Amino acid sequence: MGVFESFAEKIKKVGKKTEETELTFKPYEEPSVKSEPAMDEVYEESVQKKSSAAMVANSDQDSNIEFKIVRPADFSEVSDIADYLIRGCTVVLNTEVLEMNDIIRMLDFLNGVTYTTGGEIKNINNTTFIITPHNVDVSDDE
Repeated sequence: MGVFESFAEKIKKVGKKTEETELTFKPYEEPSVKSEPAMDEVYEESVQKKSSAAMVANSDQDSNIEFKIVRPADFSEVSDIADYLIRGCTVVLNTEVLEMNDIIRMLDFLNGVTYTTGGEIKNINNTTFIITPHNVDVSDDE
């Protein structure tokens, strides 16, 4: 018990010192260092630079529209088709040789890519689709 008594005495001594000591607080002073821009401001500036660069790139692409006609043999080729769409190509997708499950999976995947790029998917017939980027319109003359 000698250890515990000496520990208790030490706590009492510390308690007495804090009761006798007066504490004074100084007001907080702001540092005079130039403040950095907030992360939101940095992000907005970055987005503005990227969108203006994208407008320039898109105006260059508008004059040179590229078509890709693809006839995938299986679902594994969907990433190549997605790459064409991301580059701004118009894709004519022929799904004649695919099974129905693969067609559905492929169209789901490509619909997501098309949505994010602002494009459009149109059905030409039962097995053929045309997928266009945001700057290409396809109309039906009926």
